[in-house]
Amino acid sequence: MIPYRVVGKTSFRAYTSFALILVTFAFFLWEILITSQAGQPIEELLPQYAFRTCEVGEQPVLHMLGDGLRSLFMHTTFLAFATNMLFLWIFAPRVEEFFGHRPFAVFYVVGGFGGLALSALMLRECHVVVGSNAAMAAVLGAFFFLSPLKLVDAFVPVLNRTMALPAIVFIIAYLAIAVFSSQGGPLSGNLAPYWDEVGGFVTGFLIAFVANFFKSAPPGDPFEYLDR
Repeated sequence: MIPYRVVGKTSFRAYTSFALILVTFAFFLWEILITSQAGQPIEELLPQYAFRTCEVGEQPVLHMLGDGLRSLFMHTTFLAFATNMLFLWIFAPRVEEFFGHRPFAVFYVVGGFGGLALSALMLRECHVVVGSNAAMAAVLGAFFFLSPLKLVDAFVPVLNRTMALPAIVFIIAYLAIAVFSSQGGPLSGNLAPYWDEVGGFVTGFLIAFVANFFKSAPPGDPFEYLDR
């Protein structure tokens, strides 16, 4: 199943979400450029540009913030890039509508850093962590709090038809794919690829939870399927 939109009409324009997609696309082009110039895969170059857990407390704070911020927009494969951009396109606008344009930009970065922070806390050995999944997981964590049963349209290639399923199904699917596709899966003995997603999801959920005390989450629409 390939999700492609959240069911329900809205007049909100998600400018920040669109800007994040453009910035991430620009970073992906930059990654192609530096790998072409170096003649090396991106994994070999990540220690120079991305967040390293063992550098926390060893490097200046500004250096760590720069590496962390850069990590939020980097990917190691085209599939990871395409998947994150698809989910960002689908789920981020509703979260941005709840927070507002500028607060959502801050939320995205803080959520990503939440994933990086948990990785640094839980991993004893030195690992390079690309935080793009952490930031996306934060968006899904907030969406999970705000509208877990919101219907999402998806295309089913095998059946050549579309169907609507609750958002929670796709949120779980995203996290499961991220876990089982990372460095041998959950039985590989390497939890490095997972802590950033866990941290991002929990951070996003908690931020939405706290924000809900100051502004109400959008009410559910029992007739939203009529807007398809």
